[in-house]
Amino acid sequence: MLARARSAVVAIAIAGTAIAGTAFVPAAAHADSQPLLRVDLGTPAPSGPLTRGGATETFELTVENPGTKARAYHPWLLLDRNGPSPLQTADVIYRVEPVNAPATAVAVGHQDGGWQGMFHPASGNVGDGFDVPAGSKLTWKVTVGLTKSYPTINGGFKLTASSVQRELERPDSLNFTVAPNDEPGTFRSWIEKTGGCESLPETQCQSLDVHYEVGDHGSFDHPLLTQLFAGYAGIHAKNPDLVVQAKVDGRWKVMKGDDRTVNLPAIAKGLGADSGRRTLSLRVKLGDSTGITRLTRMMLHTETRLDAENGWAFGGAVGTEIVLGPVKATPTPSASPSGTPSTTPSTSPTVTPTTSSSAPATSAPTSPATPAAARNGAVDGSLADTGSDSTMPLYVAAALVALGGLAWIAARRRRAHR
Repeated sequence: MLARARSAVVAIAIAGTAIAGTAFVPAAAHADSQPLLRVDLGTPAPSGPLTRGGATETFELTVENPGTKARAYHPWLLLDRNGPSPLQTADVIYRVEPVNAPATAVAVGHQDGGWQGMFHPASGNVGDGFDVPAGSKLTWKVTVGLTKSYPTINGGFKLTASSVQRELERPDSLNFTVAPNDEPGTFRSWIEKTGGCESLPETQCQSLDVHYEVGDHGSFDHPLLTQLFAGYAGIHAKNPDLVVQAKVDGRWKVMKGDDRTVNLPAIAKGLGADSGRRTLSLRVKLGDSTGITRLTRMMLHTETRLDAENGWAFGGAVGTEIVLGPVKATPTPSASPSGTPSTTPSTSPTVTPTTSSSAPATSAPTSPATPAAARNGAVDGSLADTGSDSTMPLYVAAALVALGGLAWIAARRRRAHR
């Protein structure tokens, strides 16, 4: 299974408080009634847009303690990425030098695809704070820039000086532009149902195309990894024995995974606005060992991430409903001599032919898992389990019908602080 953990160069022990740390409370909320710290960012120099592999820009960061008691300051610089590509540690140049402050060390972390610059006393550890004396200030010079690996599909960004504790009256921010394209490109992925598989109707084997497309400008400098998630409806969806095949180099290959999560083939690095649409063809069916005995609604969606250090899922295809039942082999009738009646009774039931031109129209015992049953509403249950891990929302079929398809899960991209 693809790694789903958020990558970080340094294990920052504030992961659980990263978002909460941006909530600033008034001084009256503190037991000692001391005023909070004030942070200020100076004007970057030289001015002008940043370029990949080009000159850096430096500004001063000053924290002031207006109170009558010393206070701790735990610096936290948040780069609000502008574009679809998560940022890697090596994408951003980052240095911090003390001006009127103790010796300083830096660290870089990642959260939700973003980039975070930390700094702390050189004599301590990541997460340690600086003591700001009463009525005094501490000042550092902060340098930022872009390496050649900064994603071309991303644009300019906002850098916010915050704190991992509730120590500041308010954050302060700087906006940096990027040349030659300050606006980001776009990425989208979607699933298209394309019918049954060769001689099987779509209720026994569903053909799908997963599409990837970059818009406007830019490209990805890392391969794209995609996972397919499956959710099943009703109590009959035990031991589904899901089988997913992908067409790779002209041949169908079974993908690795389980009944709820399947790893799809990687999209090679370099996918960009000039690449056109990339399409991955899939076949989805239930295996011979399936515990499903009738037509069952399934919801499929994908998540896409970079094959890189920061593997945050940044895109994917929203839920697509399919209906599948077990594949039932059609018995081959035995040959009868010419003019000899068949031993099959004339009252033997037959399957209502499917509308698919590729589906067999031969007689077979009636099964609950037939296209006719699907048309008559004999489909198991309502969707209640997406099959993804606990971090994923439930994709309910009724909601999809009402809304005409869910938007990509924007709520999952937690913005650390504007």
